[in-house]
This record gives sequence, C-alpha cells and structure tokens, in this order.
Amino acid sequence: MKLFLTITTLLLTALPAIEATTPIAPTLSYIGTANITLSPPIPIGPGPRGNRNFFPITDGSFTGPLFTASIPHYGGDWSLGDPIAGTFYVDARYQLLTDDGANIYVEANGPQQPEEGVVHTRVKFETGDARYYWVNNFVGVGIVTPGEGNEYIVVEMWAVSTQGETHGKRKGKGKGKGRK
Repeated sequence: MKLFLTITTLLLTALPAIEATTPIAPTLSYIGTANITLSPPIPIGPGPRGNRNFFPITDGSFTGPLFTASIPHYGGDWSLGDPIAGTFYVDARYQLLTDDGANIYVEANGPQQPEEGVVHTRVKFETGDARYYWVNNFVGVGIVTPGEGNEYIVVEMWAVSTQGETHGKRKGKGKGKGRK
C-alpha cells in the first residue's frame, strides 16, 4: 500500500511537468491571396489513381502584404478525382509574375475536405530572383474556395512560422494588374 501511495504521489507531482513539455504550436503568416480563372476541364481520363482532368489557367492575380503579381495564362491544375471515395485532389503548377518583373514558380497540391467543401493545399514557391529568394525557404499552406459565382477560384496562402519568425521584406505597395 505504501508503495502504491508513493508511486501515485510521484505521478501526480510529475503531471504538471509532462503537460509543460507540450510544444508550442506553429503560427501562420499571411502570404497572399490568388484569384485564378480556369478554362473548362480537358479530360485526361481514368487511371490507376482515379479520373484525371486538366484545368488550364486563363488569367489570375496575386495580392499580398509583401508583393503583388499577375498569373499568366500558362500552367494549370492536373486534378485527380476518385468517384468511389468522392474525393478531389488538386495538383496545380503555375507562375507568378511580380509587378517588378520577378518570376516565381508555384506548386500546390492537396485534398478536398469532404465535410467543408474546400481544398487544403501544400504550397511551394521557387525563384532564382534575389529579391524574392526568401520564398524558397518556407512551408506554405493554402485554402482553395470558389470565387463569386464560381467564375474563378480563390487561394488564400500562409507560411508556417515558429514563434518570432517572419518571412520576406516589405517591398512597397504595388498596384498590380488584373485584380479581381
């Protein structure tokens, strides 16, 4: 009995220390919002992973606190649908052309959330332009929703940050082209 009380006391004493070791959750830093217009799908057809369709990009814009950009008409979404599971998976690749002339490659992929009707994506940026080189070095996440009247899609993007971390430098306020 004495051993049981000793072990119980030690466990109850250690409980606050165990709870205190829970890591601090990362935060999200807003990167920007893309409004993207897509053409009707071009069916690629069924395959081993589901039905693949290609949605070409026809136009778009990106607006954020650190830069603004247009989205040229090349690139698109090679989406994958699974009719049995009723799921949809984004597989998008496109380019941002910043208002000051930098080219930034964007890759986004992720599943539709069945209960929410939105798509959660992992977003990767890549550039060789020294002014925006910081975009190569963060983990990005995005939420894809339909725009007004389902005429375009909206992709809101964030960088995953640890406490005190920031991304990029403020580049000034550009007007941007093709804003929706």
